[in-house]
Amino acid sequence: MKRILIITASILVSITAMAGRSDSVPCKRFTFGAEWNYIASFSSIIHHNFFSEIGYRVDIKDRMFEYKSNADLYLHCGLNMNENWNVSLYAGIAGVYDINKVVPISLRFTRYFRPDEKGDRWFAFLDGGSGISLSRHPQSIACGKAGGGFRLAMNQVSMLDFIVAFRMTLTHPELEFDGFSIPADKINRNNALVSAVSVGLSLTF
Repeated sequence: MKRILIITASILVSITAMAGRSDSVPCKRFTFGAEWNYIASFSSIIHHNFFSEIGYRVDIKDRMFEYKSNADLYLHCGLNMNENWNVSLYAGIAGVYDINKVVPISLRFTRYFRPDEKGDRWFAFLDGGSGISLSRHPQSIACGKAGGGFRLAMNQVSMLDFIVAFRMTLTHPELEFDGFSIPADKINRNNALVSAVSVGLSLTF
């Protein structure tokens, strides 16, 4: 986790330096805000490998299609590289399927399709990162999103984004077998890859 944060900080510092040397039209440099999403999860691919209470190995692979509702909430801060590109760091809390809650930290690259930072415009983005699961045995996760939306300029400094995205999260559920909770030292693999779509709102200043 510490290595991920160091790499993310290094990327932001490098981008800041590059933006500082840019000859593009001056625009508001730094941004911050909050984002909320409703998440509709529809698929989970699992691979569990562990030792049971009586010592034999259990290996389970499955794919489940089932609708689950979740939500997430993020705070974000970023940098306008020019009037069309923004890179931002997102951190918050999110629910994943019926498995667990996670604390994701991700880097988002956004492309705006109109060179007017104070006007209404469409956008698209790619977002990827890592984080931890909130469980008895916290483990690192991986997450990614691809999406887009429409930015509504509320005034000269406040922007409201309407967002639609497809997302995937690799997380690690707690395991139970035959009514017993499996301890961490008996688990070889407890992966769950969850696919979902989301709609949300983001307020940016």
